[in-house]
Amino acid sequence: MLAIALCAGYLSASIGHRLDHGSSWWHGADAESRTEGPRTEVRFAFNPGRQVTFGVSIRNPGPWPVTITGIAGEGRQADHHVFKIARLAANPADKATAVGFDPAAAAPFRSIRVAAGMELPVFVTITIPDVEMAPGSALGFDDLAVDYDVLGLPRHQRVPMGFRLLIHSASGYVPR
Repeated sequence: MLAIALCAGYLSASIGHRLDHGSSWWHGADAESRTEGPRTEVRFAFNPGRQVTFGVSIRNPGPWPVTITGIAGEGRQADHHVFKIARLAANPADKATAVGFDPAAAAPFRSIRVAAGMELPVFVTITIPDVEMAPGSALGFDDLAVDYDVLGLPRHQRVPMGFRLLIHSASGYVPR
């Protein structure tokens, strides 16, 4: 009975552990952000084939540490297929520093441990797709697919970014 109770508790704790968006985000000078009420948008201009980079922090609310093993945006085959991630980089996730985005100090993403209550600042570079766009339309997403291990159990979750990323086409576009 004790073994069954321990196993059930382990599975419940592992499966119930969820990640969340962190306290901050980042974008370079090539984007603009605007907030209306509770919703924030980060907008990049539509330019097919161009790569844009933004930063998002992923928070581990605890109570256990997690190891983030993979991050994918909407470029995963099972998701909306228009965006492809070109590069991922991360700043350290440690107690000695506040959550901050420092592109110069970012290292290529690899599996990284995030302690309970800590955040991982991640830089995501996506390639803008070569798709038809109507004037004034936009492509966007507001979460990332994250693979992580908690208590040794692999998990997959769509983690909100805390903002909506938009690729906006002011004048429209038709691929050649």
